[in-house]
Parts: sequence; structure tokens; C-alpha cells
Amino acid sequence: MFYSLSDRLRKYLKSLDRKTIIIGAAASTTIAAIAGGGLYYAPYLTIDSMQNAATNRNADALSQQIDFTALRISIKENIQAQVIKQIAAGNQTPKMTPELIEKMVSPMVDKIITPEGLEQLMLDKIPEAKIDLGNLDRDIAKSDINMGYESLDRFVVHITDKVDRSKDVSLILKRDGIAWKLAGIDISKLADI
Repeated sequence: MFYSLSDRLRKYLKSLDRKTIIIGAAASTTIAAIAGGGLYYAPYLTIDSMQNAATNRNADALSQQIDFTALRISIKENIQAQVIKQIAAGNQTPKMTPELIEKMVSPMVDKIITPEGLEQLMLDKIPEAKIDLGNLDRDIAKSDINMGYESLDRFVVHITDKVDRSKDVSLILKRDGIAWKLAGIDISKLADI
């Protein structure tokens, strides 16, 4: 059985025109390269889409690029860590416990980090949390931006102020199927909030 199958396969391959085989192999390789390149550059395209949406104040487009649940958790953890760091440095009253910090931070973050909260931020309707989107290009020009993969499912954008190197923020994107979404922000390297 095996001999007859391999014999038939050999005869079939001999009957094929060499041009057909070469064209088929080239087409398959090209398709694989395009698909692989598209998958590799997907997080870069996500960052570009996010920047365009923010510049154009398009909250709906930006919302599609964000995993709100993961982002809320990330921001809460970052703020709590910064407050605890300031308490340890003696900058805040030591009566602040992690539980009290959680009770203060959680409602605020839960209100702001939603699609509706994002839209309000972009339209400057939340005065205590304004983001100056008009100067986004200028602020980006004042920063060093390095980005790349940390693993197959994690892509990080490091943003460092060119003047004050202690201002270092990382945006963390995670794979969502074949797409990528903003899932975290790391502000642990900021000197002061």
C-alpha cells in the first residue's frame, strides 16, 4: 500500500510542469511572508491607530483598542504602589493603609476608565483629569519612545521624557486573538506623581 501511494505521488509530481511547481511554491512563500509580517507589525499598527484616534478625539476608535478591565486593574495597582511608596518616603500620613488606599482609588479609576469616561476625558468634561490632546504631537516629540515585544503575547512601549529621564512610563499591549489592545500602564519608574 505505502509503495503504491509513494509511486503514484512520484508519477503525479513528474507529470506536473516545473513552472507550475515553482509558481505555486513562490506564491505560498509570499502569502506566508505577508501573513507573518502582518502578525509581527500588528502591535505597531495598534499604537498608530491609538495615536490617530487620540489626536482626532475619536473616543469610539480609541475604545476599540483598549481592554478596559485589564487597564483598570493596572492603573489601580500603579496608583496604590505610588501612594505606598510616598508613605514609605514620609511624604504622606502613615495612617493610610493599603485597604484605605484601595477604597479611595477604586471608585475614581472605575469611573474614569470606561468607554464613557474615556470620551469625557477626550472632550475635557472631567476637570480633575484633563488630558491636553492639542499638544499631543509636541509632547511625543519631547519624549524618547522605544517599543518592542517582551513575549509573543506582550508588547511594551517605553516613553521617557528627554529632559527629565526620571519620567518613564510604559504602555503594555497584550494580544487579543490576532489583534492587540492596551491592557496596562506602568508608572512605577516615575520619580513623583
